[in-house]
Order: sequence, then structure tokens, then C-alpha cells
Amino acid sequence: MNIKIFYFTSTGNSLYVAKKIKASLGGGEIISMAKALKAANFNGEAEGIVLIYPIHCGSLPIVAEKFISKLSISKDVYIAAVGVTGGGGAKESFSHINQLLKGKGEISNYVCIKYISNYIRAGKNPTEERALKAINENEDLLNKFIESIKKREVKKISGNSGLVGRIFYNTWKNYYKNKDKAFNVSGLCTGCKLCENICPADDIEMVEGKPRWLGKCTDCMACVNICPKKAINIGNKTLKKNRYKNPFINVDELL
Repeated sequence: MNIKIFYFTSTGNSLYVAKKIKASLGGGEIISMAKALKAANFNGEAEGIVLIYPIHCGSLPIVAEKFISKLSISKDVYIAAVGVTGGGGAKESFSHINQLLKGKGEISNYVCIKYISNYIRAGKNPTEERALKAINENEDLLNKFIESIKKREVKKISGNSGLVGRIFYNTWKNYYKNKDKAFNVSGLCTGCKLCENICPADDIEMVEGKPRWLGKCTDCMACVNICPKKAINIGNKTLKKNRYKNPFINVDELL
């Protein structure tokens, strides 16, 4: 099957899934949603596409929502979706995708992969040991889903998106635009520009060798988690929290 695998990631979990799917299928093209969005490349023409993304506020990351809404696909394309969560469900995101694709197609197959949350703003990040355990516990589910894709099995989404969930999501997305207002950088910063390069929203610019946020944050936590010196924090509540990156993904792959 000619397949395109579109992913969005900040710390590597969705990219890990994308690489697993490509390897198991024996081919396919892996495409970053963030890079494709910046390049205005929305070509999804293929026999099959896979959409892989973390769950943000119960549904799609802002970057993934923008990209999928512009994605150009054939009406009969086979669409598989993988919602990667920190413990909650992904059902809302599947309904969300179908709404974005209305008139162009709909999800043919889907799965929720439950790793551990890396949302450092609101909780503790997992240790590498816990992250590895969560990844291993989901390998059978992921492998079965890949076999299901190979067979082009179809699983319809039951029910519609919940009104309360969508209101909560839209409030998070649209009304809290200054998600980066408490971001700060300490003297540990070396001016390496990794944060600037990894940001999917072009929200960071370097000023006198230090990052400055521009009010376009999409709440992905990439800059906080990936800073090699742990120099970036949200207020002072993340100072003592460990950072997270998928243990099977290199930092260079996230840029």
C-alpha cells in the first residue's frame, strides 16, 4: 500500500509510533505535520494515510488540527488515526478529525495508545524506567493495530463528540492564547537555540543569546522538556521536575 504517515510530536512519542508503523509495514513516507504546515504542503494523496498525534486537552494538538483541516486527500483513501495519550482517552480526537475532514473522507481505523503524560506544566514527568514500561505494555496493542492496517480493516467511530468536551477544548485553544506568559529562562542557558529550532509554532526568538516567547505558544512543552540544561521553566513550578524525551528518539529527530 502506498502510505503516508503524518505525525505531530514534541518529545518523541508520536514519532516513535510512526517509525514502528513504517518498519512493520515495510515502507511508507513519514512526514512531520509541523514541518508540512510551515511549508504549506498539504498533499495527502496516497492509498492510505496514518495520522499520529498526542492528545492535548482531550483532543487534537493545535498544530495537528490546523494541518489536518488543510490536508488534501482522495475521498476513498484509507485513514488510520493513532491518539497517543498520557492516560486519558482519545475518542474525542477521532470525532474531531472526522469533522475536520468533512466532505473529504473519514477515519477508517483508529487506536488509543496510552503511554505516560509528559505535560510538565500540570504534573510530574515519568522517569525513563516508567516510560519504558509504558511503551512495552503497549507494544502488543500497537502491533495488532498495524496488522489491522495491513488488512485494511474498518472500525467505525461510535457516537459524536461531546459538547462539554468541545467547549473545554475550544476554551483552552482560543481563550488562553498567552500560554507562554509564565515561561522564563535561567542563567543555565547556553544560547544553543535548540528551543527556537524545536518550537512548532515559531513562538521563540533569540534575543541577546536567550529565548524570548512571542505569545503564539501551542502548549506542546517541547522547549521546556528538550532544553539540555533544564534552563526553561514555567514560573517556578517546574524547577524541580524532571524532563521527558522518548528514550528511543534522538533530539536531532525532533528538529
